[in-house]
Amino acid sequence: MATAHEPTGIHAQGNTRPISRPTHASMWFLTGLMAVVVLLAGPVKAERVQPSAIYVVDGDTIRFAGDSWRLVGLDTPETYRPQCDYELALGQAATARLRDLVMSGRGVDLVALPGRDRHNRGLARLFIGGENIADILTSEGLARRYDGGRRQSWCG
Repeated sequence: MATAHEPTGIHAQGNTRPISRPTHASMWFLTGLMAVVVLLAGPVKAERVQPSAIYVVDGDTIRFAGDSWRLVGLDTPETYRPQCDYELALGQAATARLRDLVMSGRGVDLVALPGRDRHNRGLARLFIGGENIADILTSEGLARRYDGGRRQSWCG
């Protein structure tokens, strides 16, 4: 018999059983599958945006058009609840560098992707002068490549 905390599902025979919750692995598999479907569906159009319309929250999050956007393909150190002083300092440097890149006078293109992250942010890629900011920040040591899953600690 199910308790108030155990939702039930129906077997073909009519018996009830607890409904299993999705695992992190199954959620990442579904996210990856959706990404493949999107990629096969055709090209995604980049939108040219005015740099002044972008607010840089941190090294991998911006606000644009009334929404928060998680920039995909990279992970930058946290500035909100960092685990150590090094992470905070590097996160602040990544944030400042992204602000500089956005305001550099080179073209800024935003590619909105389908879906949202666990914090309900839209997903997007950001290009400055035709170059993906994930490539720029990663090459400068201010970010790591990130395509989902568990993130590595920035603290030793």
